[in-house]
Amino acid sequence: MPQTEPKTVIDDDGEAADWHRRVVGRSLRTATKRSIDRGHSLIRAAATILERSNGEGFTVQEVADEAGQSLRTLYQYFESKDDLLLAVFEEAMRTYARLIGDAIVDLTDPQERLAGAMITSVRLPEFSGSGVDRGLARLRLKLGEVDPELVARSQQPVTALVRDLIAEAAAAGQIRVPDPDEATYMVLALKSSFVTNQTLGNDSGVKLPTVFTLTAFCLAGLGASFDHGWLESVNDRLHLPERSITMDARPRAKRAPRAAKPRG
Repeated sequence: MPQTEPKTVIDDDGEAADWHRRVVGRSLRTATKRSIDRGHSLIRAAATILERSNGEGFTVQEVADEAGQSLRTLYQYFESKDDLLLAVFEEAMRTYARLIGDAIVDLTDPQERLAGAMITSVRLPEFSGSGVDRGLARLRLKLGEVDPELVARSQQPVTALVRDLIAEAAAAGQIRVPDPDEATYMVLALKSSFVTNQTLGNDSGVKLPTVFTLTAFCLAGLGASFDHGWLESVNDRLHLPERSITMDARPRAKRAPRAAKPRG
């Protein structure tokens, strides 16, 4: 007998059969995963070129070539070069937030966790490509002028982590902050200024502080009690990447080497 095409199964109230929904759901999941994977490959390619060019930028054609994709395919996922750069920045912030969390995983005391996160956040450039850092720093300054809310959303993973750590230390009575949001702003603003000066050049005309000096200044401003020996102990118990950071890396962690010892 000749084979016939299977008929669509419709129930009494006109709804499609449940297997239709399952098939469509699986199809959408597959398409979504494929899109995300391809987007990641383009972000990795952009980061690779940023590192290779020492942060001087790239063309979308260079990114497409690096990723082994056509220019048409790139524009299916990112509508412009700025859109792609923003995706690189967003992915970097997600990666940095995860790495900060990984670094303090062995710390349980709220004040130690906060100090560890501060130390890690200013030490991460030691483990990332200088070209990528320069490109991201320039992009942040550019976006901050035209769309600061977009920068804020992109940085939310790091911002939320730091705010939670400040709130936990305040709840434990280890720091004194009337408003965790204000404290988070001050800590992140100082950190961002420090990292930008490290990355793009020091425009202050005076020597930059050490990692410990910067962290101590922030903690003292939050009302914490500590000494530099305690900060060194926190640093020694951090787990920082043992290889260069990439946009979607899952680096293994190791005991962090000592940061430069503060004087005085």
